[in-house]
Amino acid sequence: MKVIVRIYFSKLLQVYCSILLFGFTAFSQNPAKDTINFKGSVAATGIVQTGDENRTVFSLLSVLKISTQKYQIEPLTSIAYSTKPGKQVEGEYLENIIFRYHQNKAIYPAIGTAFEQSFLRKINFRYTLSAAVVFNLLKKENQILKFALGYSHENTNYENGAFVPSIDGINPYSKNEEQLYVRIKGEHTIEKFKISYDIFYQAPFEKLTDKRWLIIGNVDYSIAKHLAIRASAVNSYENFVATNVSKDNFRLTYGLNIQF
Repeated sequence: MKVIVRIYFSKLLQVYCSILLFGFTAFSQNPAKDTINFKGSVAATGIVQTGDENRTVFSLLSVLKISTQKYQIEPLTSIAYSTKPGKQVEGEYLENIIFRYHQNKAIYPAIGTAFEQSFLRKINFRYTLSAAVVFNLLKKENQILKFALGYSHENTNYENGAFVPSIDGINPYSKNEEQLYVRIKGEHTIEKFKISYDIFYQAPFEKLTDKRWLIIGNVDYSIAKHLAIRASAVNSYENFVATNVSKDNFRLTYGLNIQF
């Protein structure tokens, strides 16, 4: 089993590095007249609750866009950590990297990879490789809406003892799936308010009911040129979960967003 896992990680790392290498090679061959643009944001939000129920929640979300007229790389990093007295509740990490080609056209291709760990869902690691066709449904100065439809391959490895009783006698349990991949991403600015959302939806072709989704929604109110007050809502759902793990989870936090 360990040999198979090492082989899988080796192949995945090769694909992951190939995506990055392809992206950096494309940028290095960029004509001098086509400038490289950097744009991004880092948001830190959280909540501290005392009284009948004590808990602390911290969330960090960063998005970086490196673009030319023909290419774009967009890494998204999401980290969440929460505790209750004497107990860790969440320890979530998501790294998603998308490479887009001719991203300014009405329809264009994109490939990506993602890595995820979840204390809440008893997931040691999850790797995803995806390819999609993206539709620019709305592209104006203050209004952006993208819809992506494609295919993804996913490997999920759960913690030891995550399922009671164990599935098919396998412990720790892992699964590989070929999936339908859908992503909706939008940004809408109205004066000092900015609403942004990123929706990921995946479902295995063999059993579409075992769907899962992640919704990241933010409302920013600008208080300075590069600084905004943020309210952030995250909803995640997985139909296939470990024993005693909730399928649906929601988190609402408040903080600041720095744009650059």
